[in-house]
Amino acid sequence: MTTPTSTKPDTRPAAAAAPGRSAPRRWAPGAGVLVAVALLMFVPAATDSFYTFVATRMLLLGLLATAFNAVFGFGGMSSLGHAAFFGIGGYAVGIGVTRWDWSPGTVLAAALAAGALAGAVFGLACLRVRGIYLLLLTLALAQALFGLAFYQTEWTGGDNGIPNIPRDGLPAAVREGDGYYRLTLVVVVLCVALLWMYQRSPLGMSVVGTRESESRMSAAGYRPGALRTVAFAVSGAFSAVAGVLEVYLQGSVSTASMSWQISADVLVYAILGGARHFFGPFLGAVAVTGLEVWVSTYTDRWMTVLGVVYVVTALFLADGVLGRAASLLRLARTKSGAGSGTSAEART
Repeated sequence: MTTPTSTKPDTRPAAAAAPGRSAPRRWAPGAGVLVAVALLMFVPAATDSFYTFVATRMLLLGLLATAFNAVFGFGGMSSLGHAAFFGIGGYAVGIGVTRWDWSPGTVLAAALAAGALAGAVFGLACLRVRGIYLLLLTLALAQALFGLAFYQTEWTGGDNGIPNIPRDGLPAAVREGDGYYRLTLVVVVLCVALLWMYQRSPLGMSVVGTRESESRMSAAGYRPGALRTVAFAVSGAFSAVAGVLEVYLQGSVSTASMSWQISADVLVYAILGGARHFFGPFLGAVAVTGLEVWVSTYTDRWMTVLGVVYVVTALFLADGVLGRAASLLRLARTKSGAGSGTSAEART
């Protein structure tokens, strides 16, 4: 008589191996970011002061683009008004430092509060509009703030702006080019990490859910209007931080910080890099800023070259650079899986 054998498969080896396979994948993005940040710390040592300046602008524009994407890519709301938040941060520095001798900490707190408040106002004003009308309304609101800054010459200096903004309140080690670059790097990494945490939080995922289906979120008990307003407030606060960094870098602020061209540039950054990917807009900001510098060294018609790049992106990279890279990676994995399956069938 034979002893019946159990039909339950022994899964102990697979269970033991699963954590080993998944852990590297789980920690690889974070490790890659840490390595990139460590390498970026040495950029000033490898370049001259001009390229350190350019690298600093790449960082702060990357932060602006990432903050914008909290509304655009993850919130599903087109906006041409983010230059307003950028300019609010800049004027917080200009007015606070030159008139009231504010410390950098006070300036940063004021910029965060003012940017969040302005973002909430934008969000509330845009609750009833979608699509192209949302785009136009955000543009109109930003232009209204631009006009306010232009005509309030007593506070903002009008078209001349506020020049000669000192860095005296900053620690001596970070007042010059190399030190300020590293300070910007630390602030940008911290802000991007906070935006990452927000985006992965239940609140951030609820905003994504509203983008996908507002009716289903309403049926589940959520308030899509409140979620959209929160997304604008978060985006406005971190966009203002980028404005603070810009003014400390340039040493001046004017109405140019609130021009609609900046809003259009940020929109291009997000589309070029991949708005559905968290790091896509940051990549787009770095790529476009670097391309501007590189092309302008060879020709005065660099705007034409950038226009061609944008057209090519719209035609062949509809999901942005990271979107196309993700598609190619999925395709490679699919082919690899199909090849492994064919080999297994051949062995059996």
